Amino acid sequence: MLNRWGTFIQHRPKLVLTLSGLGLLVAMLLMATASPNLISGGFVDKNAESSQVEQMLLDEFGRGAESLVFVFDADGPIDTPANRAAVTDAVAPLSSDPDVAQVITPWSGGGDALLSFDGQSAMAIAVLNVDQEGVEEVLPRLRAEVEESAARHNLAVSITGNGAIGEAISHEVEAGILRAESVAVPLTLLIMVLIFGSVVAAGLPLIVGGLAMVSSIAAILALSAFTDQSVFAVNIISLLGLALGIDYSLFLVARYREELAKGSGDRALPNTLATVGRAILFSGVTVIFGLAATWFFPMPALRSMGLAGMLVVAAALFYGLTFLPAMLALLGSRVNRFAVPIPSRLRGDGEGSFWHGVATAVMRRPVAVLAPVLVALVVAGLPFLRLDLSPGGPTELPADVPARIAWERVQSDFPAGESDPIPVILTVDAPEVTSDAGLAEVAAFVERAQALPGVVHVESVLSNPDQQDSLVRGNKTIVEIVAESADTTVRQELVRDLRSIEVRGASVKVGGSAAMSVDTLDGIRDGVVPAFLFVVIGSYLILLLTFGSVFLPIKAIFMTLLSISASLGALVLVFQDGRLETLLGFTSTGDIISTTPILMFCILFGLSMDYEVLMLSRIQEEYQRTGDNTASVAFGLEKTAKVITGAAAIMIVAFGAFMLADITIIKSMGFGLALAVLIDATIVRALLVPATMRLMGDLNWWAPRPVKALVDRLGFAHVEPVPSGTGD
Repeated sequence: MLNRWGTFIQHRPKLVLTLSGLGLLVAMLLMATASPNLISGGFVDKNAESSQVEQMLLDEFGRGAESLVFVFDADGPIDTPANRAAVTDAVAPLSSDPDVAQVITPWSGGGDALLSFDGQSAMAIAVLNVDQEGVEEVLPRLRAEVEESAARHNLAVSITGNGAIGEAISHEVEAGILRAESVAVPLTLLIMVLIFGSVVAAGLPLIVGGLAMVSSIAAILALSAFTDQSVFAVNIISLLGLALGIDYSLFLVARYREELAKGSGDRALPNTLATVGRAILFSGVTVIFGLAATWFFPMPALRSMGLAGMLVVAAALFYGLTFLPAMLALLGSRVNRFAVPIPSRLRGDGEGSFWHGVATAVMRRPVAVLAPVLVALVVAGLPFLRLDLSPGGPTELPADVPARIAWERVQSDFPAGESDPIPVILTVDAPEVTSDAGLAEVAAFVERAQALPGVVHVESVLSNPDQQDSLVRGNKTIVEIVAESADTTVRQELVRDLRSIEVRGASVKVGGSAAMSVDTLDGIRDGVVPAFLFVVIGSYLILLLTFGSVFLPIKAIFMTLLSISASLGALVLVFQDGRLETLLGFTSTGDIISTTPILMFCILFGLSMDYEVLMLSRIQEEYQRTGDNTASVAFGLEKTAKVITGAAAIMIVAFGAFMLADITIIKSMGFGLALAVLIDATIVRALLVPATMRLMGDLNWWAPRPVKALVDRLGFAHVEPVPSGTGD
């Protein structure tokens, strides 16, 4: 199929170039006309209990689950008549703002709990009547209003709360991405020039990577006008787009130049697409399949990031199989123009023979090599068994970010829990909460909640009858639980305890940030097994169709799982345990953000197949020609050595550059992905592949006759290029 496509492009390159240009034009039009609405939240299932509470608070009580916390500091004691008046005046704009449901200060409903232990500071809490996504819109205005008013009274003010922290995280992620790309792009270009020794050949993959990124970002922005799309989806595109676009193009350009050197003439492009083109097509499909596993998790943000990854891989394949071959057909031998004089030791001209020697040495003693390597990888993955997940939060921010500083002050300088009470919506069977039966049911819940360990006090219509209008709607009422500890784990346990309370004649729904954390972690745990099975079974079927072999896919999947577990084990050692904190410039929080291992697994399962598919395709070519399994393995490693080494170097640079980000979630993703690629390109390629393939022998390529027939009928079996020109 791809052989025929290559022949078509060879004869009509301008037509294909025009078609790929139309794809870019559509993307640009989408980007220009879309009204993007990217969300920073979306990490909780919309059907989860905490999401239901948030919506009920907004729809029925006119208040969101979100709040902003303002910390005021004066020159002297804050609780003086002058400073009271100053703080009250500073928050006055909030009281009249339509997006603020309620303002609580020490002197208007908050009491001494909103005064710092040393008496020098005071908190004001603005309960908003917007949802999580609406906070980003109102925050800049509210911040400006309060800061301007506070400055008139010589008050220092700092702002925190979930909305302010979310905004800070978005800003830090964006800054980290820009910093990473500013380093990755020039280094990537340098590596490609070293690989090809030609500016033209080096520039083509970079163009394809850029086209893939632009098109997929345009698609996400357009989709965001109709569906929930995460702001972090753009980061996934940046993370994968450049690396994969260049990776696939690198393989194609390298094979095309090899075919030209062999004298293949007009067959150079068809031969390239029939071999490497086919390999990257199935590799890309495998990556897309891996990212599709994110849809087994109910969080809209995680699904959005998975979709973004699938779009950028699809775009990389589209331009890599249309724009790039059309350009190669037009350029022909001119792809080698603007040669750069590079010493052979930097070009890696002798690398093929080096890897040939390594493969041959390994295959002489396969068991002696395989056994210790397997043990080492298994041991490297063991730390992953004690993975401690967290939904993330302020501690992911650098220590000098104002929102984190203010958050830490709230935790250390003020009575715990007052700034973030746990909201509970109690629905009674009685028609009205204020009836005798309704109040009795509220009292029963309050009594049991108050008896739970870690509860300081419970605010309800019973303790605040003067706030009945804001706390009661028919047969529903808000009950707020003030926890003793601000520790995330302790609060999550309290949420589970509250949800376990049973009151006859009433239903209990628990919301708030701690409940969202619980629902996020539960959603991830529920999706792990089906996502894993989906990826493994799907990848097996794809590889079965790619190579027409029963056992090669099993070997590939097993080695992929080993390399992924090793990289995830290292992630735990470094970012959970705090190893290399000083070197990498971060402070460990003692856990890993819950979405990080999920995204890493989904991305890496596809990426780990990348080099495997390319290398096995070349090995299979030679095996079909000679029937010698051992010689074919050494030949395949030799012929793919330079391009895989270069591609791996580019991936490591592209992913490793993200370790320059200040925010831990981006830094850890960059570290884990770069390490996994390094393991695949060295240990797996040099040791595991030749050792296992030597032991399996001709069994590598065996399949029952019906499977072979099916693969041949579908046209997926490897088709050796039509020979022309000189031989190998």
